[in-house]
This record gives sequence, structure tokens and C-alpha cells, in this order.
Amino acid sequence: MSRYSFVFPILLALSSATIGAQTVLEPLTSELAATRQFRAMRAARAPSIDGDLSDEAWTAAEEISGFTQRDPDEGKPATQNTTVRVLYDENAIYLAARMDDTSPVTTRLGRRDQSLESDWFRVYLDPHHDRRSGASFQVNPSNVQFDTALFNDTSSDPDWDAVWESATSVDPKGWSAELRIPYSQLRFPNRPVHTWGINFVRRISRNNENVRLIHTSKKETGFVSRFGDLTGIEGIRPRRGLEILPYAVARGDMRNSISRIDPYNSTRELGADLGVDVKYGLTSNLTLTGTVNPDFGQVEVDPAVVNLTQFELFFPEKRPFFVEGASLFTFGKGGSNHNFGFNFSSPTFFYSRRIGREPQGIGRLDYDYLDAPRESTILAAGKITGKTGNGWTVAALDAVTQQERATFSLGLTEQRQTVEPFTNYFVSRIAKDLGEKGRVGTLFTAVNRSVPDELSYLRQSAYLAGVDGYWAFGKRDVILEWFAGGTLVQGSREAITLTQRAAARYYQRPDAGHVELNPDRTSLSGVGGRVTLAKQTGDWKYNLQAQSYSPGFENNDAGFLQRSDATATHAVLLYTNSDVTKRTREREFWVSKYQNWNWDGDLTANGLSGAGYVELKNNLYFFGGGGTGLERMDDRITRGGPLVRRPVAFHSDGGFGRDARKRFFYEASYNQSMNLEGNRFLSVNGLLGFRPTSNLSLRLTPSLSRSRDVAQYVRTIADPLAATTFGNQYVFAEINQRSLEVGTRVDWTFTSALSLQVYLQPFIASGDYRGFRELRKPATYDYDRYGSDRGTIALNDTTRRYTVDPDGTGGASQFSFADPDFNFRSMRGSAVLRWDFRPGSSLYFVWNENREETGRVGDFQVGRDLSAITRAPSDDVFLVKLTWWLPL
Repeated sequence: MSRYSFVFPILLALSSATIGAQTVLEPLTSELAATRQFRAMRAARAPSIDGDLSDEAWTAAEEISGFTQRDPDEGKPATQNTTVRVLYDENAIYLAARMDDTSPVTTRLGRRDQSLESDWFRVYLDPHHDRRSGASFQVNPSNVQFDTALFNDTSSDPDWDAVWESATSVDPKGWSAELRIPYSQLRFPNRPVHTWGINFVRRISRNNENVRLIHTSKKETGFVSRFGDLTGIEGIRPRRGLEILPYAVARGDMRNSISRIDPYNSTRELGADLGVDVKYGLTSNLTLTGTVNPDFGQVEVDPAVVNLTQFELFFPEKRPFFVEGASLFTFGKGGSNHNFGFNFSSPTFFYSRRIGREPQGIGRLDYDYLDAPRESTILAAGKITGKTGNGWTVAALDAVTQQERATFSLGLTEQRQTVEPFTNYFVSRIAKDLGEKGRVGTLFTAVNRSVPDELSYLRQSAYLAGVDGYWAFGKRDVILEWFAGGTLVQGSREAITLTQRAAARYYQRPDAGHVELNPDRTSLSGVGGRVTLAKQTGDWKYNLQAQSYSPGFENNDAGFLQRSDATATHAVLLYTNSDVTKRTREREFWVSKYQNWNWDGDLTANGLSGAGYVELKNNLYFFGGGGTGLERMDDRITRGGPLVRRPVAFHSDGGFGRDARKRFFYEASYNQSMNLEGNRFLSVNGLLGFRPTSNLSLRLTPSLSRSRDVAQYVRTIADPLAATTFGNQYVFAEINQRSLEVGTRVDWTFTSALSLQVYLQPFIASGDYRGFRELRKPATYDYDRYGSDRGTIALNDTTRRYTVDPDGTGGASQFSFADPDFNFRSMRGSAVLRWDFRPGSSLYFVWNENREETGRVGDFQVGRDLSAITRAPSDDVFLVKLTWWLPL
């Protein structure tokens, strides 16, 4: 275990002591909150949750009504009557809703937590009464459940899951719903008398009507802060429930392309495993969630992509343990209700996919045959999350991954080598509410590795510490949002040299005046921050932002960062209007000016951009945008070499779509760009959706793209005679790319507890390189083409290698490289049959496919390439997984 892992139990002890010592606070009042109050009645006997509201227990409850439209006619009374009643006892809170309807209700059957175009009834609770956080519990007429965690007043986390009961019934005059929410699924302070925040929302799908009990104008901001008060709750105590979720999984791997002489792999492999998840209420406000040997085999596979850049690609987290509660670790966001990142991708400060990542040493092995794990095993992980009664939010996570070793053979020798070290990951997020209008918080991450000699190129430790916050002026009309932080990474000279040379910073750049590669360093540090001033009420809004990260800023061990050494600014003017007119329901557009620099003062981005959106009364919608990028310098294109000038460029996009409430719906869009030197890009995308029945949904998402880049980086060749380009030749080429992707998704729900999801993504792509050339002079867009402007180039058809003599009879040495043409064919797919056979317990039957191959041809033939996918090497995984929820 890392020497820094002691932080986690200490944090636990301090948090528990803080909760134990806190005083009982009175419910928070709000100048923004509606003054309406509602009373919950104690039930002498719990009502039966069966969708029948004739239970005698409901007759004693207060009837709550008076809903107001938010859509389509904001501020007007709801077109249909809705009444709600609230009961409670010592174990749970109960809600009964009656939704009258003069027309047949609209309902669809789907799996839990699936966003369906349907009628819905939604309950929003703020048990802490802090006017910022809470939970929502939603149900549709087919009794499909959907729950979310609420945070930062206006944000929600749909990946949060609770175990609760509901039942519905539909009749000719409307529909009814009953909900039972156990206190074990809620967090609230321990006090004799409670006041909770509460709101109800009803959606009527057929006329796109959304109504709220507590109405907030679209020109204003705030949601949880506007809730009404639910009073009358007395004599209940928060539950420190213990929940255990053991699992068992049986797995079979089938491959079709394993060599008969491969000593490590076979066409069929069988295995089984066990693990357990635990959730325990440490206090009335803090929850400990732990997992031992987790399995994520039921998680949908990532899509296939072709990446020709030097930057790592970002894929979203899908594993349930890390997804649930992820919003509590969000840093640097939360105040503004509109953010823009079109001119710079800000760092992600905690990227949980680093935990259990693919072993980093595999890519450095030279082998004929290999036996290596696909991901690092997570031995155990635990997190503490919660909120205290005095406004403190606490979230901490600690995870340990085991040392991974690979066995491989090269020629007649067999070797065994560590490919991922034993690693401890720790993340701590603490925030304090400053009344209703502000918040301040901290984030600390630490990654510590036990690095063996063969992995000396990996960093031994990495730390990040940051402070963030926001403050709202007036009635939350204007938000000032900010964060600042620093990073420190430590390791061997080799590891820190690689960090300096990484694409995020390129300390080796020969024409950089602000950085210099130092091979003797054993640590690297940096700072960064961002400040945003945003108006967020009214029709006209603005967003002013500046952010900057020093060259040494590095958080890729626990977070995600594509580049540092950058300062980015933008100014956005935004117009939004949701007033229904004779022809439209919603109109929005924005315009912006942006510019970026590196820390040497080179202008790396400079342009104008804008976009617009309009939705008609018939629910057709149209969108589009465009802009221009002015001349700038690119300090990344030469992969650590000198600057290259980028010419003026233009881009545009647009599309239209049909309301997803219809049985058949669609969207079509395009995206294109070009520059004055001949670069071209065009992508055409579509979405075709069809719901033949209320429980079956088919969705097709084709995408076709083509591009031409006259200066695609190929490689760097050392050449002492190339004085103009600092002793290197930077080889580029024109590349013509084509790609076709056809995402196919089928959702078939048999009951609200039994569903089948199928996803397939055939994907083909090609790249045709031609016109190889080298950079003539730094800070220009000028190139010398081999074979015409200078030197010679020849391709050996047998070895598929190019040989270049860069200056003919001159003194420069010849060099060669493999033909970079490619033709990539892939099929990613998954099918998951899920049966939630009892609350919190599930049985999965899963099939995953990963089929791909790459050829050394650059042409693109749709028929040939799609049919070739069926003959590509495949790796199919079949598994059965059982999870069983045990509340204790």
C-alpha cells in the first residue's frame, strides 16, 4: 500500500467527528424560494403500493394541487388537473399522484433510468433543506423508474441509483402513481422536526406540456432553491443502512484467429469470478461505498475510432461504481448555467478511467506471442460521500490496482515482465456552501506507484491540489465562477524527461523561448486556473472567460489533459427566448470572439464563431453555425519541432430534426471546414428512429466523412545539415481520408424489469498518403515536395517502404519509412439481456464483440470493406452475471 493511503482513513475519522460534533441547525429559508408550504401527514398504517389510490391511508393526507405550465404556454394553469398527497411513517415517505387526462395517456415501456418520450410524474426532494441538493424520483404510466441526484441547484446526476418502490395504473380518465421512498435511500440531518424542500413536475407528452407545482420563469435561474416547504415531518431518524451487493459471474471468450502455435491463448477460454459491493451509512449524512474485485463485463463497449493526432482520446466513464456519485467530484464548475468550451478543452481534474486502465507497459514490449491482461485489476475501491447539516459536502475515493505482469515470447526465448505497477489512487473533494449564493471548495488527488526497474519510465507519484468557488450577484443574475490549482509529478530522470517531451507541453521545441528540456529533472510542477463571469437571467446573456495553464501543469495520472502551456480567452453574447409565438416555441443564438496563446506569447487560436437554434410550433427544429479562424501559429503540429503557420480557415455546420415524440423521428446534420491552403473536411450525419410499438425502439446513426489535409505529420528525421529547421527534417504528406460508421441500437423492453439492448457499430476508414514533403522553414506553411521540389522518393512494392534521398547529390543521408496508408475495418457490438428480478438485484446475459483488422492500402471501397469485416479477427465474450441486493 502507498505511504499516502493513510489519508483516506484519517479523512473518514475527521468527517465522522465533524458530523458528531455539529449542532442541530434550523431549516434554511430562502429569499428565492416560493412561499408555498405543504404538510405531510403521518400514516397510521402504510398504504399498499399498488397504483390504487383508494387505500384508506390517503384520505387523511392533504391534497396538493395548483400546477403551472412551463411549456408550452409558460405561466398559464395546467391544461389537465394533477393532485398529490404525501404521507410518512418511521420507515419511508409515501406519495400518491392522480393525473387526470381528457385524452389517452402516452406511455412507453423501457428499462430503468431510460429517458423515454412518455408522460411522466416526477418528485423532487431536498431533505437537507439546503436549497442546493437533493434527489428526484420519476415514474411513467408503464411504471418505468428514473432517479437522479440533484446538486448545485440546477444540475442533476442521472447515474445515481436508489432502491425504491412504485406502482401505476391507467384508466380512461387518466393515470395514477404511488411511490414509497425508504429513508435508507435519503440523507438528512438528525433532528426532531424536519422541513424538506419539495416540488412536483408532470409531463404530458402529446402536447409537449411540462407543468410544475412551484413555477420558475425561464428568464430566471434556480431550481432546488425555488422549492416549496414540506412540513409536518416529526419523529423520524435517518437510517445508517448497510447494503451488500455480492456478484457472481461466469465468462467465456471465443476467438477466431489464434495461431495454433500460440502458447498462451486458445480459441476458447472459460472462467468464473466473485466480488462484492458494500454501501454503509457511516452517519446520517455520510455514506461509505466499497467494492472488492469489481466486474464491469455488462458495460457497453467503446466505439471504434481512428486517431491520427498526438493526443489521447477521451471516452466517458460507464462503470457503475465510478459513475454513481461522480458529480460530487466535479471541480471548477457548478455556478453558471451555460458554459462554452469551443476554443479550448479544459482539463478534467478527476478522470476515473485512469483506475483500472490498460497496462501501460504493453505497448513497449517486443514479442511474437503475448499473454497480458487487458486492464489493470482493481483489487478494492471505496468512497465516502455526503453532506453535513452545516453546508459541508464531502467526497473521497481511494482505489488500489494490483501489479500486472505479462508473459511473452520472442524467437526461442520466453520472458515475464511487469507491465503495470501496484498503484494507489486517492481523490478528495470538500466544498462549503456560503449561504445560497456562493460556494468554495477544494480538490486533492494523489497517485502513487511502486515502480519496478523495468517500468522506470512511469512516474512514481502525481499530486494535484486546487481551490474553486463561485458567487452569485443579485438574484443569481450574474455568476462569478473560478478555480486555481497546482500539480506536482515525481519520478526517475527518464520518467520526467518523457513528461517534458509529452504532447501536452513539448519542452524540446527548438524555437521556444520559455521552456527548455532538462534531462536531469526528477520532478515537474505547474499551475493553472480559470475565471468566468456570466449573466444567466433574461433573454440576453453573456459569458466572459479566461483560463491559463503553465507548461509544467500535468494531471494525466488521475485526470485528463490534452495540453498545457496555454492561455485561452473568449467573450460570448447569448440570446435565448422560449416564449411561444405564432410560429415558434424556442429561439437561441450566440456569437463569440476567442483567442489563445502559449506561454511564449505565440497566438495559437484567433477567430469568430456563432450558432443558432429554432424550434417551430410543430416541434421541427433547425440549427446551424459557423465561423472563421484567422491566421495563427501551431506549436503542436511538428510533434516537438518548431512553429508552423496555419492559414485562415472557415467552418460551418447545420441540420434539422423531427420531434422525438413521434413514432418515426429523424435528424440530419453536416459539418464542414476548409482553409486557404487546400484543407477540406466534410461530415454528413444522420439519425433515424422508429418505434413500431410502445416497448420497441430502433435507432440508426449513420455517419460519412471525407477529408483532405495537405500537411499531415508523418515523422521527424535527424539531419545535422538541416540548419534552418534546427537539425531535423519534419516530414509531412497530403492525406485523403474516408470513413463510414453505422451505429445501430435496438431497445426491446418486455416488462419494466426485463429488457434487451443490442448495439452494433460497423466502422470502416481509410487513409491515402501522397505527396511526401518536408517543412522548408519554421513559422511558415511552406514545404518542399520530395521528387519535384527536392530530392527523390521511391516505394518498394514488396516491402511497402518508402526510401527518401532528401537532397539528391547533397550530403544529407537517405532514410526510409513504412507506407502509412491504412484501411481499417471494425465491428464493435454488445447485447445485454437484463432482468431486475427483485429491487436492487439483477441477472445479466451479455455478449460483447470486438472484431477488427488493418490493411496497408489507402483506398476506400464500401462494399469490399464492409463485407471484409465478417472475416476480420474477432474476440467474442459471453458472460452471465448475477447481483443480489441484501439490505441489512
